[in-house]
Amino acid sequence: MRRPLFNILLLTLIGVIAIWLGDRPGDLVLRWPGYEVRTSVAAGIGITLVSLGVVLVLWRGYAWLINWPDRVKAMRRKQKQARGEAAMAGSLMFLAEGNVAEARKAASEAQHNLPDKALPLLLAAQAARMDGNPALAEKNYQALIALPAPTGLITLPAPTGGANNPKELGYRGLFSMALAEGKKDEARAYLEQTLTNSATKHKPVWALQGLFQIEAGDGNWQEALKLVDQLSVRGGIDKSDAKRLRAVLLVAEVQALSLQLGENENAQMRAHGLKLVQRAIVLVPDFIPALVLAAQLASANIAGSSARKITKRIEQLWKKNPHPDLVTAYLALQPAKSALQNLKLVQKLTAKNRTHVESRLALAGTAIKARRWSMARVALRDETETPTRRVCRLMADLEIGENEDTGLAREWMDRALTAAPDACWVGPTGAASSWQAVCPETGQIDAYKWGLPGQIMQSPASTATALIG
Repeated sequence: MRRPLFNILLLTLIGVIAIWLGDRPGDLVLRWPGYEVRTSVAAGIGITLVSLGVVLVLWRGYAWLINWPDRVKAMRRKQKQARGEAAMAGSLMFLAEGNVAEARKAASEAQHNLPDKALPLLLAAQAARMDGNPALAEKNYQALIALPAPTGLITLPAPTGGANNPKELGYRGLFSMALAEGKKDEARAYLEQTLTNSATKHKPVWALQGLFQIEAGDGNWQEALKLVDQLSVRGGIDKSDAKRLRAVLLVAEVQALSLQLGENENAQMRAHGLKLVQRAIVLVPDFIPALVLAAQLASANIAGSSARKITKRIEQLWKKNPHPDLVTAYLALQPAKSALQNLKLVQKLTAKNRTHVESRLALAGTAIKARRWSMARVALRDETETPTRRVCRLMADLEIGENEDTGLAREWMDRALTAAPDACWVGPTGAASSWQAVCPETGQIDAYKWGLPGQIMQSPASTATALIG
């Protein structure tokens, strides 16, 4: 809009000047020794404008010739950049196809055409790793570290808190290589160098996650907790997952402490463990493994306030999420001495959610131990049409206990072999008898889920598992 308006105004101005000159005729005279040139004002102005135009054209031509070498260099740089980008695209494609030799060749060409850029070096390092050449991969990662800060051409906006700083890309690659080779000390050193070189408010999330992985793997629970706080601040983990992860780490610390002390566990250590577990329950009130562990630790002083609070919490949780482990925890906190007293306690607990299958099974199991056969049979009545393995075993116990009918009990045990499985704790390696904060086989944290074997996806598991695994 502005340009057309400007052109109209310019034409109008030229017209006004032309009319003004037409109304005021006159001559321009140029005298030179021996010469005199006379012309009209309009012709003089025209000659002047043409002369200025010629001078401008000559000047532009001169400038074009002077700048010709720079333009040639710029054109060659552009062509070189295009070849480098094409080589990088080819290297990425070959890596995706698993053609390591061609990927390495394309990455080398990209390095040649883009010698001071991060991505060609990163592609070359990745191709070397896939080709089983860790020395070459390390060389390329070290070259990344030596690069200056990014200048704007093809750096890497790294995912999940990674960096587009070549140094961080290099340290990240060296860290992953060291970790894959089991060199924990080297991996930790690369992480510490990365964090040391980073601004306080901009610690790379990947480095914090990697350090968490090492600290948690080594059982340094308090250090791991501090890293969870930093990850939460940096956005590497959301607030709800951070709470869960803190609770898991607190329980992991207590489990590790109990395993370490064994029979040497004393009252002071139990009190310390109970304090940690109670912090976990505050963070995640429905965290069943924490409640179970708290009940075990508080059972030494069932008259204490901690035992009463845990008992109340179990009763509240049973209303919305009955779980067989809660029955064991509930009984550990009560001063019952006999099977009949346990039965009364279980009746009190299951009354808070009578219709749930776990209430019926808990009542049946306790009734069988208390030799209240009719109560057990009534509790199991609705479950025997399509019984699970647990129901089959309870029915076998009932037939043996009440009628001493070994034949019928054997039939129930045979049915248990083909019956549907019950929900249980499922970890990375399959079903488990109890929840563990750390999987002993894989080292994963919070990898156990409650459910039916085969129906729980272990990958990805939780945020904790993703961080540690």
